[in-house]
Parts: sequence; structure tokens; C-alpha cells
Amino acid sequence: MSEPSPSSAAATNSSIASRWPTVNSRYFALAVLFTMNLLNYVDRYSFFAAGTHIQKDLHIDDKWFGVLGASFMIVYAIISPFMGVMGDRYSRKGLLAGGVGLWSLATVGTAFSTDYHHMFFWRALLGVGEASYGVIAPALLADLFPVKDRGRAMGVYYLALPVGTALGYILGGSIADNYGWRAVFWVVGLPGLLAAGSGLFMKDPGRGASEGGASLKSARSRPGFGEYLELFKTKTFLYNTAGMAAVTFATGAYAAWGSTFYQRVHGLSAENAGKWIGLLLVGAGILGIVLGMFIPDLIARRTKRGYLLLAGGAVALAIPLGCLGVLDGSYRTSLAFLFGASVLLSMVLGPCNTITANVVPANRRAAGYAAFIFLIHLFGDISSPILLGWISDYFGKPPLADSFLGKFFSSIGAAPVDQTNLSVAMLAVMPVLALGVGFFLVGSRHLPGDQERAQNVGGVNPEDLAMYHH
Repeated sequence: MSEPSPSSAAATNSSIASRWPTVNSRYFALAVLFTMNLLNYVDRYSFFAAGTHIQKDLHIDDKWFGVLGASFMIVYAIISPFMGVMGDRYSRKGLLAGGVGLWSLATVGTAFSTDYHHMFFWRALLGVGEASYGVIAPALLADLFPVKDRGRAMGVYYLALPVGTALGYILGGSIADNYGWRAVFWVVGLPGLLAAGSGLFMKDPGRGASEGGASLKSARSRPGFGEYLELFKTKTFLYNTAGMAAVTFATGAYAAWGSTFYQRVHGLSAENAGKWIGLLLVGAGILGIVLGMFIPDLIARRTKRGYLLLAGGAVALAIPLGCLGVLDGSYRTSLAFLFGASVLLSMVLGPCNTITANVVPANRRAAGYAAFIFLIHLFGDISSPILLGWISDYFGKPPLADSFLGKFFSSIGAAPVDQTNLSVAMLAVMPVLALGVGFFLVGSRHLPGDQERAQNVGGVNPEDLAMYHH
């Protein structure tokens, strides 16, 4: 029997490596990035689950707790553009590992806060760490997976959002009720250091690697300032970002105030509120993201506008369900309505992030994601926790509560509680979601042309893009 040739053995090894999550495979990198993203959301939302304990201990009202909740996002959005430019130029693995390590240390540091200002510092530092990870990870995924597989890879990556959010709420509420809020940040912060170390071992195939030979040449060149400005001439990028900002406004508002809403309006404990919201978000998020991994591709085979048409339709259906969830007097049916709304909003995550990869050339994708992240957070979950806290305090004051407007809201189920009105505040997200529907639908008109332009400068492999032109 003849011995296998070196070339056939290498081919066999390559085939095995492509199927199993070995250190050099794209699936190992996806697993590491998924884990980082999971811990990202656990860290982020355990803070809100323990929010009532923090407010009581540090004497913080709704308005200032809203600012505290947004401090992370403010810094995150400011740092993201700088990290985007660095991500297009320097070692992505090093930046990822450093960022994850920094945010994990900041999470543990939160446990040492003794007043509002200390807490603000640690939550802001968390934003510095997460900015490096948030803009680089999607760009790295786009280089690991070609367009035909990219939507599903992004979907797997974003499954970490509902799972991590649920774990954050469940762990945060339970630990805070039983061991105090400071213990929360020890438990959720330390595992991030292990994830940071793992990031140094994953594969980085190089910028533009998934787009083929012609793309690689373009991807190796370092873009100038003028090329970055081209992002803001890409209409699909702008409308997709505006629509996603509206969705982020709503999801950020619910994440920041959902646990407090069910404790204050429906009388649940922090542990029970965290448990129910966690179960709702993990179930709705997984279902929505899985649907968002497959339905858009089916629609895209019929129309080039499919991804954004799906996003607009899903958000439109979520609006009435969200209203019913806020106004229903029973926490069980309220959660059921919000479950439906959350499924629909989760469906847009994978498609919208995939669109950003598909309409931005490979050599400036990290900066593209940085701009995307900066804008969706600036107009989304930076402003919504603060705005909702202000609305809650304002509409809870006795003079306004006794006015015609206040009585109208009470009559539909949005009555004040303890001189606050989180029900009215939660309803404020619905007009913003309606704007998001319009942005997605208008943006869908420009999607086919912008994808072709990205292809021409090395953003998408023509063979991969062909599926969108049936």
C-alpha cells in the first residue's frame, strides 16, 4: 500500500481543521468572539438587575440613575471611532484581548464604589474596554466568513445578546437579593479575564480575506480620511444605521428600566423581576435571532431589498405589542406581549449588522462598524435611559398626575407609582420605533446599488453577491 502524499495529507488536515473548532479554524474564533460577547452583555445588564439595590444604597433617584446607566454608553460611543481606525491598522487580536481584559477589571472595580462619582468612573471605564471589542469583532467575523455564510455567522455571534442579557438579569437580581449588589460584579467580572487570554490564540485571516484575490489588494491598503468620509455618502449605511438606532433606543430603554418597571409597577422582587425578564429576553432573543438568520436570505432570493424590508416589517409589528405590554395590568400577560415585541426586534440584529459589512469595503470595515456603533448608541441607548428617567420623574409629580394629560394616561393603564411614572416613560419609545420603520423602508431602495459599489472597490466577492440578484 502506498503512503499518502504530503499534499493529500495537507488537504485532509485542512479539511478537518475547517470542520472542527481547532485554534486555527474560523469556528474557534467564532466561539471565542461569542464568549466575549456573552460576557459583555452579562456584565452590562447585571448592573441594571441590581439597580434598585444600588439606588437605595447610594441614594440615587431615577434621573441620575439613568445618567449612570448611560455613562458606559457615552464613553463607548466616543471611543469607538478611534478604535475603528486602530482596528483597520493594528493587531486586531491584541486590541480585542486588551479591551476584554480592561472591561473585566472595570466590572470588578464597580464593586468598590462608595458613591455616585466612583460608580460613574467604573461604568465609564467599562465603555473604554468594550469599545475596542465592539468595533473589531464584527469586522473580524466578516473576514472569517464569506457573504454566503456571513449572515448566519453574525446570527450566531448575536445569539450572545439575549443569552448574556438573560444571564445578567438572572444572576444580577438573584445575587443582589441574597448577597448584596457588590457581590454581583465579582461574579460576572472575573470570567472575562479568561476570555481575554483566549482571544490571543484565535485566527485572524487578514483584512478582506473572505472576499478573494481582488479584494485582498484593496483590503491591504490603509484608507485615508477621504475614504472614511465616503461612508456618509452611502445611503444604505445611513438609513440602516438610523433604523438600528431607533431599535437600540427601545431595547436600551427596556434593558435599563425593565427590571425596575416590574418591581415598581407590578410589585415583583428584584430576583423575580430579573428571572422573568431574563427568561423572556433569552427566549425571545434566540427565537428572533434564529429567524433573522434564515428568513432574510429567503426574502433576498426574491428581492434585492429583502434584508431591510424584513427589518421594517418586524419593527412595525413590534410597536402595538410593546404598547400592550406596557399597559397591561397583569405582569404575566404584560410579559407575553413584550415577548412578542422582543422576538420581532431581535430579528433585525443579524441582518442590520450584515448589511453594514456588505456595503462597506473590506479595508475600512472596522471604521464602518465604529461609525455604526457610535451613531446607534448616541441616538439610541445613550439617550433613552436618561430620557425615560426624566419622563418618569416628570409625569410622576402630583401637579402633572392630576392634570388632564395625567388622568388620560391613568385611564389607559399608565398611572403613577410613588411619584414616578415609568409606564408613560416606556410608552415614549413607540414613536421612535415608528421612525425606525420609515428609515428601514427608505434604505431598502438603495441597498442593491450600494452593495454593488462595495463590490467594485473590494468589499464583496461577486460570486457571493450573486445570490442577492435572483
